[in-house]
Amino acid sequence: MKQDLATYIDTELKKLFPVFQWRVIKNTNNRIIELFITFNTKVDDSLQVQDVIGQTNQPGSIQFEDVICFYDPAYAHVKPQNYLASIPINSHTGIEKGHVYACLKQLNIIAEEGIVELKKFSDDNVTGEFSLRWNEHNLEGTIQTLKSINRYDEEKVKMMLDEEESFIEQIKKDESNDGVERI
Repeated sequence: MKQDLATYIDTELKKLFPVFQWRVIKNTNNRIIELFITFNTKVDDSLQVQDVIGQTNQPGSIQFEDVICFYDPAYAHVKPQNYLASIPINSHTGIEKGHVYACLKQLNIIAEEGIVELKKFSDDNVTGEFSLRWNEHNLEGTIQTLKSINRYDEEKVKMMLDEEESFIEQIKKDESNDGVERI
């Protein structure tokens, strides 16, 4: 059985040993895969930081969370400003594994830098906001490097869709049971 995009992302992250924890969520109805990442840094117990939704940190630690998404623009109505990165794909033909791998490597680098910056942020009484920044130029550089050293995989990985049973199939199943629902 072929691997789908969500499983491929999870498998590749396990190989990368990233500096963050992650969770992959697939929404086949909207043809979107979201990759949530989280990391934290130790801080003084007295430091209180509030996130964008008004929650404050636990004493002694600041936890940060962000998300990237892979989506099919023909089906999903994604607001790029809601994501660290939003990567458009064709859910029918898929996306090259090399592109996905480059995105994951880029994400790990950004998270590594983010951990250092989050610690600086926690020590700085002046800076009012912390966020990660995706750099499309660096992503393209990673892709070119992978291609130049022959480590870019052009094989496509698709977003497998959870197919619902058609109405006709449901009727056929009912007819095979003489129209009686078996429990």
